[in-house]
Amino acid sequence: MHPSDHAALEAAGLAGRRVRSLDAAGDGTALLVEVTGEDMLGAWATARAAVAETGRWPVLCTDDEDDLFSRFYFEEGAHDGDPAPSAVLTRAGTIDVDSALHELHTRYPTVGVDWAEYERSVTLTRFGDAPTLDEVHAATAGAASARAAADRFLFAWELGREPLTDPGPGVQDWYGTEDSAVLVLLPTPEPWSAYAYVDALHDACGYGQDLLTAAARRWHERFGAEPVAALGVMTWLSVARPPAEPETAWRLAFEHHVLAENTFSGPGLSIRDHARALLGRDRWVLFSRP
Repeated sequence: MHPSDHAALEAAGLAGRRVRSLDAAGDGTALLVEVTGEDMLGAWATARAAVAETGRWPVLCTDDEDDLFSRFYFEEGAHDGDPAPSAVLTRAGTIDVDSALHELHTRYPTVGVDWAEYERSVTLTRFGDAPTLDEVHAATAGAASARAAADRFLFAWELGREPLTDPGPGVQDWYGTEDSAVLVLLPTPEPWSAYAYVDALHDACGYGQDLLTAAARRWHERFGAEPVAALGVMTWLSVARPPAEPETAWRLAFEHHVLAENTFSGPGLSIRDHARALLGRDRWVLFSRP
């Protein structure tokens, strides 16, 4: 290893651990540090505290050198563009996140489903009461996404009411539950850049890792959200300033829904269920599998 790598490990409190260096898809060299299931989060926090000194963002990943920086899914996500991390980051800097999310969400409209009726039935079951179907239909009239419009309307109606049933934490209690991982010190200090280097969510190979990277940068700017783990089908984020206002939480939940739909469909959560869970929550888990 280069002397600067030894200095980075020392600064990050990781000296003395087993370390490997690995080419990071042609954009620098990463350091792979051995951690255990018991100390991985502590090691991440120590390395995170030293980023200003090391210039390396830490992220927990599956320990597989052959696939860690593979461009296979990035080539799919690049849609004939350059899959290199630097190219993903360049494209991410040009993306209008709101427009891209709207286009992605409305690309394949569901035919033959009355989302107003369906979402109202969810509220009725959970709260024992609900607005009339006419009211929900009126709220969704002309909306690009009837389901999202119904969810947003019902979220506002549900606020302040006591539910009869609890949807549960969904996948949010998966944070920190991996038995094993490797701590990767990336050749970049920017948190959101992690998603340009390593696979975090399977769906990103469809919509593009550049969009996930752009969204993550905005989450960092707005909420202080920082990637802790990128595990191919799941990512954990530590959040310094979680949303405190319901409308902000709902909008964020919508973004999570578009980018990582399995976070919702697996445990059977609505966007508004996730929005309530995000209020004040300082750890996020997003899940997306084939």
